[in-house]
Amino acid sequence: MKSSGIDSKVFKTFPVCSLDNGEGIRFGILKYSHTVKDDMEFLLGHSIELVEVSEKIFFGEEARKEEPSSLFEERENGEEETAVHLLEHLIEYAAENLCSDIHIEPFQKGFRIRMRKNGSLFVYRQYNSSLLSELIARIKILSSLDISEKRKPQDGRFTQNLKNKKIDIRVSSISTIVGEKIVLRLLDPLGLEYSMEGIGMNEKQRTLMELLLKQPQGLILVAGPTGSGKTSTLYTFLQQLNTEERNIITIEDPVEFQIPGVNQIQVNPKAGITFENGLKSMLRQDPEVLMIGEIRNAETAEIALRSSITGHLVTSTIHTSDSPSSIIRLLDMGVEPYMVSAGITAVISQRLVRVLCPKCKTEEKTNDSIFALDNQTIYKKVGCQHCKDGYVGRKAVFEILIVNDKIRSMIHKDLQLDAIRKQGERMGMVSLKENLRELLLQGETSLEEAYRAITTL
Repeated sequence: MKSSGIDSKVFKTFPVCSLDNGEGIRFGILKYSHTVKDDMEFLLGHSIELVEVSEKIFFGEEARKEEPSSLFEERENGEEETAVHLLEHLIEYAAENLCSDIHIEPFQKGFRIRMRKNGSLFVYRQYNSSLLSELIARIKILSSLDISEKRKPQDGRFTQNLKNKKIDIRVSSISTIVGEKIVLRLLDPLGLEYSMEGIGMNEKQRTLMELLLKQPQGLILVAGPTGSGKTSTLYTFLQQLNTEERNIITIEDPVEFQIPGVNQIQVNPKAGITFENGLKSMLRQDPEVLMIGEIRNAETAEIALRSSITGHLVTSTIHTSDSPSSIIRLLDMGVEPYMVSAGITAVISQRLVRVLCPKCKTEEKTNDSIFALDNQTIYKKVGCQHCKDGYVGRKAVFEILIVNDKIRSMIHKDLQLDAIRKQGERMGMVSLKENLRELLLQGETSLEEAYRAITTL
């Protein structure tokens, strides 16, 4: 690879060769790429000219003698790989195979790629460590992160074009004792259908939610652990409410999907935008609907509840194990019982469970005290060429608690969890456990998945 006086790391990051010995602003490339040109101009700090050249010019004899392996990494099958090609391939593979996350993990010798599919991680491939620094540099450039910073955690995002579709990718880097670990989250790689049916609600749940969303005011909470699909449910609500007659404003950390017609605000503490002061500003923007990414503390909860009481429909998420626990959590935060009672209208708790492959699942008779199975027929995973691990996709399971006058009268500082749960069930709330039991009897998921979805102790 010919030298132009510019740091050789530039050539290791991009598949180009220098054509000039002067200022080094002309480069050769086998196949022209606007992305490579833009990234190099950003990295070098001035404009460059990128020219398509033949392999003979690109791979000069001197370059082969001087740097036989500085640009390419040999894979196990003998093919040559660059950081640019590797990243494109990883994203394409993850999107086409319904993977939500790509983990790039360093070790003493080499690094591995793991991907998350249907909620579970699997090892995709291991690589020699010589390509790791180039791959990390490539990701950081695309996501506007500091290439020189390797100790502090960083977060960013970029967009990748894949088969005429743009995929938004969220980037997180963190330092480990053996180097930087990068996680790429593919946001909506397949274009999830944001409808009640699309997220997995049955007919009764859809009817109930459509009625709740027609209310002019009130707080609707979506509860569950990280990775349970809460954000997708919130976006479904927004799509349902998104009309020209409504002013909808959201504040999120981060904004995961952009919705035309919705005013979305990104939390940015460096710019002074937090959930608390962002919410206060949003209320001066004449909104009908507010969406808060997450209720994390008493101040955010109080502003959300006050907004719901004063004529706004508010939706948000909260980290609790089930719907009744969410009311207890608000009281534990220090929110006054009268505000909780007056503002909250419903809590939807949810989980994601893997769906059994219809081609290979097999029947089994089972007894189980947790899900009240008495020698009943359910199905278990097997694994075949169609599904690989016995599962095909995931399905959301919901528990909807409507906060009516009876429950409002129960909300006070000494409220007991069991009391509110029993009252909810008397009013027709179907618990997560009961919904999971129904999926088991229908053969849609396995007992293993049902146990994984909820706390059974």
